[in-house]
Amino acid sequence: MTKKELKDMLMDVGVMDFANVDSVSEQNNVDEQNEIKANSTQDFENVDDISGSSTSEEDLLDEESFLKDPSTGEVMMKLTSNKYLPLTKGNPGNLHFKMGTIASANMAFLSEKDNTNLYPVSLPKVDTSNEYSDYVKRLFDIYSSLGDDRVYSIPTIGIINTSFEKEHTTAVNLAMETLITELEAFIDLIKNNPKMTSKYLELEDSLTILNCLQLIHFTLDSPDISDLRSKFINGLLNWINRSDGEPNAAYIEQIFNMTNDTDKNIFDVSLFWNLLNQLLLRGLFEQALGCIERSGVIPYLENTCEVSSNAMKDLVQLIQQYPMDSAQTFREWKALALELGQTYIDSETNVSGELRDSIEDTLLLIGGHQNKIISASRTWYESFCAMFLFYIPSLELASEFLQLSLNANPLDITNPWEQSCTQLITGDIYHILPVLESLDTCTASFGAAIVEAKGLLESYYDNDTNTPIINSPAKEDIFAPTNGMASYMLMNFAFDLCASDNKDFWAIAIGLISIVPNVKSGCKRTTISELLLHYPFKTNDDIEWMFSVCAKWRLPEVSRSLYTMLGSSMMNEGRTIEAMTNYSKAGKFNFVKEYSWTLFEAALMKGEPLDDIMLNAIVNDGYTDSDGLVISEEILQNVVTDAMRQTLAPYAVLFRFFQAKDNENWAVTLDLLMSLIDFQYLPNYYLVILIAKFLYPIFLINDSKLIKDEYVLTVMKQMKEKWDSEDYLTKSIYITLLEESDEQLSNLLPKTLKDLKKRVNKKLSFKLCQEFM
Repeated sequence: MTKKELKDMLMDVGVMDFANVDSVSEQNNVDEQNEIKANSTQDFENVDDISGSSTSEEDLLDEESFLKDPSTGEVMMKLTSNKYLPLTKGNPGNLHFKMGTIASANMAFLSEKDNTNLYPVSLPKVDTSNEYSDYVKRLFDIYSSLGDDRVYSIPTIGIINTSFEKEHTTAVNLAMETLITELEAFIDLIKNNPKMTSKYLELEDSLTILNCLQLIHFTLDSPDISDLRSKFINGLLNWINRSDGEPNAAYIEQIFNMTNDTDKNIFDVSLFWNLLNQLLLRGLFEQALGCIERSGVIPYLENTCEVSSNAMKDLVQLIQQYPMDSAQTFREWKALALELGQTYIDSETNVSGELRDSIEDTLLLIGGHQNKIISASRTWYESFCAMFLFYIPSLELASEFLQLSLNANPLDITNPWEQSCTQLITGDIYHILPVLESLDTCTASFGAAIVEAKGLLESYYDNDTNTPIINSPAKEDIFAPTNGMASYMLMNFAFDLCASDNKDFWAIAIGLISIVPNVKSGCKRTTISELLLHYPFKTNDDIEWMFSVCAKWRLPEVSRSLYTMLGSSMMNEGRTIEAMTNYSKAGKFNFVKEYSWTLFEAALMKGEPLDDIMLNAIVNDGYTDSDGLVISEEILQNVVTDAMRQTLAPYAVLFRFFQAKDNENWAVTLDLLMSLIDFQYLPNYYLVILIAKFLYPIFLINDSKLIKDEYVLTVMKQMKEKWDSEDYLTKSIYITLLEESDEQLSNLLPKTLKDLKKRVNKKLSFKLCQEFM
């Protein structure tokens, strides 16, 4: 072999496209697992923003799969379309990436000190398109509707219901049939979408495996079905012919067009008989009859050889009358086929040896001749199918048929489904599950669950002795090997769904965890409690759903955590009252007290009630605004907790103080003001504001307004205990008061707390004397 020939055999990796990702950072153990460092000089000028959005797999295929760097040809990851780009053209940098617990919570960032921006990146583990979401829902409904039949068990004690096993088998077989129907419908939905080509091919492979699984393990044991043979044969033909779609229409046309430019007849070409035999091997009888009619072989033989003509006519009748109903009818049909083949072999004909041999081979093939079936088959599954069609239709001989077929035509390892189908035929179901999972986790998980319900995955292994255990008891670990392969796959799929911010997926995931067999209730409870804290809630319906799950699974601690999260979320949105309600329900009374004083301070500094309808309705036992909007008592009961009523009491007094002040009801105004000044839990710095903003300018400076001696003494006492002119908070809030007050009050108040204290004490002394005069 020449050097050039050797070189041509080598793979040219230079023309292939690979993502250029450097090694994982080794600074610490956490970084080793979570951080990928990518030295990138890619052009990010024309990328789209996927931060904080729910991106479907369809969108990812459209936006990312075909985006490559124009200079290097390397695949590029899109981060953002806004003007704040992580890297611009000609500006190299170290780009890092960290995976989050949810698909939309991944984060990209640069290590440069002068760039602290974060770039959220959504990398969903499952397709979030509406079509796939509906498909997942339907498969969940199928599995959920199985009820108690999700668990395979054989009653051995007590009163045994003889119909139990039949009912269970019927339910499980129907579930598998419905799953396959839904998969076919989903494939039909996406097959014409060019962006879903890869998914379409993977699902087709999944369907081929499931068709074989249903044929071998979910068909012939179906009770109360009279046409089992018909169901089996139709399932066999559906599996074989959908697996590769051969022979296709283009190939058939190519065969019939071979003799257009010659004087030869098409039936004189061996490829025609190969095509006819292939159609017969696959049970495509209508197509086979069409080929015979189109070829014109029978009219030719009528004028050439009566024996051969009669044989072909009998062949057509046999094909037309192929029995699908019963084994007895098949035996009668096969006897006629064998007789026809043997009669033709023993007869003298007037056709050429090659044409006679072709007719003879076809007659022997439908008569079930093993060697003819094997030699006419291009693949192992064609001969396997023909053995059931024409030789002996018995599953007991399936392994033998398979071995004969594989000896003649080995597996094609480029087809993901072939190895799995041969394993199914030999009874090895466990090893097909990873293959199914690699194609589509949803289909694989629910398929495995139905297989387990059938009783085909009932053997688990003890961790200590490594011996099989039948109906092993559930363990605390949700991924314990003894829980079974199906439980593992279902749990893993549920976690994948929870990695998405698609709320429909979350509901399915929690429901799936709830009904998975072989996992203890306490373990499910722990799992759900951990997952709920990551639920991407947005609406009130989301919140109600979360708490309904908590109520069902009795998760008070999770409820409190969720209330805290809701409180923080609402506080960030400026919804203080709703936030306080949730903090109260969470038992975070310190937060409730803190925000109650915050509201009090805001109104105190403003000098009037806050513009918050709900707050003012709470402290005023109902409220009607200028537009006539009424806050009903029912709403208030749902919003206000006992803790809120207690902590909002100072604001309620302040609210009534403002009302009395506006009405110039000075006696009531003074009474309410003194209630606040004498409140034992009043923070010290608020005492200064109450005196400086209200008591001093309204009651102390005006000599005409008398103050009771007990009130004067109360103020003196509180000032002695709480007034600290050097306190930082007190000084800060007083400075703020001076800055935000109107000119009249600013001119009235001194610049320092010490001066204010002197003036107040002097006025208090005067008021005390005035009371006794």
